[in-house]
Amino acid sequence: MVNYNKKYLSLLIGSILSTSSAVALAANEQDPQLKETDDDAVEVIEVRGIRNSLKESLFIKQNSIQVVDAIVAEDIGKFPDQNVAEALQRISGITITRNAGEGQNVTVRGLGGDYNITTINGRRMASEHSSRDFNYDLIAAELLGGVEVYKSPVAHTQEGGIGSVINIKTRRPMDFDGFTASGSIKGIYEDRTEDVTPQASFLLSDTFFDDTFGALFTAVYSERTLRIDSYEGEGFWNETTESDITVRQDVNGDGAFDPLVDNEWGSIIPGYMRYGNQEDTRERIGGSLALQWIPNSDFEMNFDSIYSSYKTDATESQISFVTYDESWTEGIPGVKDVGFNDEGLVNKMTLFGTGAMAEILNVSSPRVTETYQVGVNAKWFVADNFSVAFDVAHSSSENKNDGHNRYIVARGFVDEIMLDKSGNNLLPDVSISPNLTANSPFGAHYSYNSGTGVKDVVNELRIDAQWMPNVDWIKSIDFGLNIGDQTKTTNVNSSENASAFSNAGAQLDSERYDHFSVDYSSVENINGFDLFRLPESVLIDGDFENFFKGEPGQHPNPWPRFDYDELFAFYESISPEAANQLIKALPRPKDSYEVNEQTNAIYASVNIEDKVFGFPYALNLGVRAIETTVGSQGYSLNLDKVVFVPDKQGNPSYEGKVEDYQDIVEFEDTYTDVLPSLNLKLNLTDTLLLRTTASKAITRPSIQSLKAWSYINFNKMEYHASNPGLEPLRANQADLALEWYFSENGALTAVYFYKDIESFVINGENGSIDINGETFKVQSSINGDGGGTIEGYEIAYQHAFTELLPAPFNNLGVQLNYTYVDSGYDQVPQDHPEYDFRSLGLPYQGMSEHSYNAVVYYETDDFQLRFAYNWRDEYVANADAWGGPQWVADYGQLDFSASYDITESINLNVSGNNLTNERGWHYISRSDQVHKLDSAGRLFTFGVNVRF
Repeated sequence: MVNYNKKYLSLLIGSILSTSSAVALAANEQDPQLKETDDDAVEVIEVRGIRNSLKESLFIKQNSIQVVDAIVAEDIGKFPDQNVAEALQRISGITITRNAGEGQNVTVRGLGGDYNITTINGRRMASEHSSRDFNYDLIAAELLGGVEVYKSPVAHTQEGGIGSVINIKTRRPMDFDGFTASGSIKGIYEDRTEDVTPQASFLLSDTFFDDTFGALFTAVYSERTLRIDSYEGEGFWNETTESDITVRQDVNGDGAFDPLVDNEWGSIIPGYMRYGNQEDTRERIGGSLALQWIPNSDFEMNFDSIYSSYKTDATESQISFVTYDESWTEGIPGVKDVGFNDEGLVNKMTLFGTGAMAEILNVSSPRVTETYQVGVNAKWFVADNFSVAFDVAHSSSENKNDGHNRYIVARGFVDEIMLDKSGNNLLPDVSISPNLTANSPFGAHYSYNSGTGVKDVVNELRIDAQWMPNVDWIKSIDFGLNIGDQTKTTNVNSSENASAFSNAGAQLDSERYDHFSVDYSSVENINGFDLFRLPESVLIDGDFENFFKGEPGQHPNPWPRFDYDELFAFYESISPEAANQLIKALPRPKDSYEVNEQTNAIYASVNIEDKVFGFPYALNLGVRAIETTVGSQGYSLNLDKVVFVPDKQGNPSYEGKVEDYQDIVEFEDTYTDVLPSLNLKLNLTDTLLLRTTASKAITRPSIQSLKAWSYINFNKMEYHASNPGLEPLRANQADLALEWYFSENGALTAVYFYKDIESFVINGENGSIDINGETFKVQSSINGDGGGTIEGYEIAYQHAFTELLPAPFNNLGVQLNYTYVDSGYDQVPQDHPEYDFRSLGLPYQGMSEHSYNAVVYYETDDFQLRFAYNWRDEYVANADAWGGPQWVADYGQLDFSASYDITESINLNVSGNNLTNERGWHYISRSDQVHKLDSAGRLFTFGVNVRF
């Protein structure tokens, strides 16, 4: 791959970062303030209290040339929020997804994942996510000075986000007046685990050398224990799709299905049902260091850094039932006592005989991440009307996983399993007879270990210049260049054959593994299945109580779990070769890959301030041009080496193993975009303004579409391959806003937004290719012919009733917002059947049509109380799920926080999340086909803050 930008950019970053501290310490005693003409210089406002923080967010919104929403300083700390995602959900147009009850990813105006860009202090932030998405639970809210969400672009901001650019701002020492020390200690109580865990943070900041040099350090540590009770159903009958899972009843008892004799029905009970109890411990360590040097009015230098370590250890014990006839079951599972709903679909049954199979599972997906960013920025006024700024940054994020994920299944059997979905509860009633215990017979089945390590590295260099010509109506002309280099590397680890010990090691008896030594002495026939019987040392009785407490219905009693280390030792006693070569997760370099993007951007913009018909206005006109070079490296088929031989049917097939034809390959492509932007703000009165924007934006293709890979589908004569030559998604977008700032603490704003996306990346036919004398159709990700539109509006209102209501009600305040988002696809071309998903009339994936937030607070000099409720409408999670589209049901959550100042320096506080104990759930096609339900419970914190 081409790497000249990467080489020189890395050298430049290294040299600047290594000398930045020495330069900063050379402070002198000159004027610490920058020139008043500095466009970036604003009044330093120390924000303390709910009312003042909301006031400052209004100030930012009103005075910005862009469409922007902001959260500042203590506004984050005063919300009952544990991370950035949970703070962002209070902003209009933003909804979030949760991981075990904790906010993790954000959607802006219906667009999430790859459609948003996350920056810290204006610099792109690396992400341990395998896609372009950013996991906001990495960063504790205590580290931040504010967050700004830019919904319309200007030329100097990062490109790549059709949805938005989310800029996280860390604190700097000169945000404070001299020496500042503050700290907090909290206890976190989870009502499901009934554990209390610690959280602590502190901040130290001071200025030196007559306030020309400052240093700030923050740190945070937290632990959380979580328990999540869950249900999952897969494989629903749906006559309108290809999913035709049905319940069969072997009436004549011959073990085979005869449509003339036996019964077969559609069912709202899924083919697979799983209940789970997850225990999770989460540890977050974070810190930031900022150095600031302002020796005189002409020069400023800043060093900023942020670090986060986040570890989770999620282990879930599951129990699973199979309700339909699978190829691996012995005959047709026994079914009796069948009941039906008004549509003739099965809503009640009892499984018996071979159907009374109750598998237990050990599922785990630990997460060990480290993320950091360091950057140096210097701004120099070369002349009174000309300044130059240099910024260099390095960011890295890594998810360390060498194969720590587990999906382990053991088979167990009982006499009967009753499943009843005839009531009005979301979940079926379940009764198992007899209850499973650690003494019940279990056999080895499926043991899959896996894990993908991800490392993302971002290097950036920015040079920005500003010229303020001696022209009354031109405020400034800005121009500059950005050079960026980002590399995302994945290393895949997995088991080679997870079924090696299933069915008493039937596969180990094959020719492929006949060189393994295998001890079959533990084989036992359990309910018609030959299985390796698990020894008592492997099994442990269920150790959780009150399963699905508060969820109506009858749920399984605690079931056994197993010790994986003991299970693996049992496998080794049967066949050490099979255990270590087939079950243990080993590196799979031929499934791993690296994607590199190098960007070179230049921009120019002009800021105009004047009057039209007596109305003051501010206008920003800009253009940004970017050249993107994509390099993809990984294993793919070397088509020059491929040799075919006829299979038994005479069709072409590989001669030998597919691995023999795979080599490391490198792909590269380049594309260029020119992105104009217009942002206009017209002051109709001192308090009423009209805002309009128009721009072109891009979102780059997903990492999965760019990675190097290929394979041949001989049945369809198709060659499937990656396509690093994909063009980005391009969109034309506009905003029209009316904003009324009727007081310094109150505003009513409304904005209409529209996005016209020119095309989407889809899977489709991409020509044909000749391989070893055979012609194959090429299937890959392509830039589709049809695009789509997104439009909607946001309405926001906030007001502190200081002067409107009499005491004590004058201490009340509200913050309300509502967002409506609609989406649609362009007409589906008839000659592209791969576009069929668009004809379903579904909204874009992850997009809620309606969402709102409501905050009510009460604040005096010593006391603060806030209740915050956020709600989002249902949305599509997967249009191609098994049995039909997968929907996430609407969800609302009520949180609160309260604090009391004992003295000017000591504050007591308490907060609660999810007061009404809501749970999130999904369904397939229809609301009575529940696909998933998670219950994470409530979270409470109690703490004390100290400030000097």
